[in-house]
Amino acid sequence: MTSEPHRILILNNEFHMGGLEKKLVEFLARSDRSRFQYAVCCLKEGGHFKPEIEAMGIPFYEHLLRHRFDALAFRSLEEVLRLERSELIYTFTHPNTVLFAYLARMRGLVERVVVSYHATGNRRDGRQVPQYLLPLVRRFDALVAVAEAHKRYLVEEEGLPGGKIRVIYNGVDATRYRPALTGEREDVRAALGIPAGAFVMMAVASLKELKRLDLLLSSAAPRLRREPAAHLVLVGKGPERERLEALARELGVHERTHFLGVRDDVETVLRAADLVVLSSRTEAFPNVVLEAMATGLAVVTTDVGSVREMVEPEDSAIVVPPGDEAALARAIERLAGDATLRIRFGARGREIVEERFRIDAMRDARERLFEELLSPAYRGATTGAVSSR
Repeated sequence: MTSEPHRILILNNEFHMGGLEKKLVEFLARSDRSRFQYAVCCLKEGGHFKPEIEAMGIPFYEHLLRHRFDALAFRSLEEVLRLERSELIYTFTHPNTVLFAYLARMRGLVERVVVSYHATGNRRDGRQVPQYLLPLVRRFDALVAVAEAHKRYLVEEEGLPGGKIRVIYNGVDATRYRPALTGEREDVRAALGIPAGAFVMMAVASLKELKRLDLLLSSAAPRLRREPAAHLVLVGKGPERERLEALARELGVHERTHFLGVRDDVETVLRAADLVVLSSRTEAFPNVVLEAMATGLAVVTTDVGSVREMVEPEDSAIVVPPGDEAALARAIERLAGDATLRIRFGARGREIVEERFRIDAMRDARERLFEELLSPAYRGATTGAVSSR
């Protein structure tokens, strides 16, 4: 007799474009629907990925939280959980979703709750786990970190219980993100208005202060001013765009700095690049580094988060201290002037992705976690509305 699929509710505050959301959509597209049945619920609006999720045949609920103090929002979530007969909530770090997931678990509306973390915090930017939520988060069934260094951060800095944290590396689709075929690079560049023979530096990031794209502009400016064939491409949107455009004009490089905004075809746009740069001052596990390596590109990255678990310094990437403009500029100049080194870095980066960061490995690890938490053995080992393991 075939068993019924486990029923999982993905709970998020919103579902706009971002690395976390992209990886979740890729996971849903590959998950075994004979074993897992999903529904997605946004407390606010569905956002960018709603049509793609609905096209998979996955129920999508939104606008449960109509205003900040909406006392009826949890009742709406309760209706969704009962309608979908959800067994497990898989959610993220927004205080709204953490609180609602806790209430659902405490009320016995679901059997298990998993909270997945995809970022780091610090004193300047704020914690990932506010102090008032710590007692709740500590009582959930499992927590997910995206790397070993990220797990250490969550334990040592955020105070989360290490025994409940599972490390699940993000993966990348190496068939979608791949090196350019003959003629593709020139075609993509032509579509972007960039000459075929240009040297193209690229960053894919939200235009936010913590991404330090101002540092990238300042570090790349000498090459852009000195070399007429050099171009810088920034992919993403955010509150810093106007300031970054002004800085590009101030530095005299605005004519060869391209602001593309949000793109649904990042895998294609990357094929126009010679070099990808991550200039952030804080990250957990930056997906763009994996995507660049899968595309066969050399990488310059700041030494943040779990980058050293992703790259092999001096074999697939140059790693520089965060905030060090001189070091970032030297790394860019070194790779800009050495095509052979770029090719070697790109080839090794592609190998690393295929060896360690396949998208199917990420899917399998998440599915194993869901099956374990919903197995009869786990059910028999826990009692009460909320596990205190």
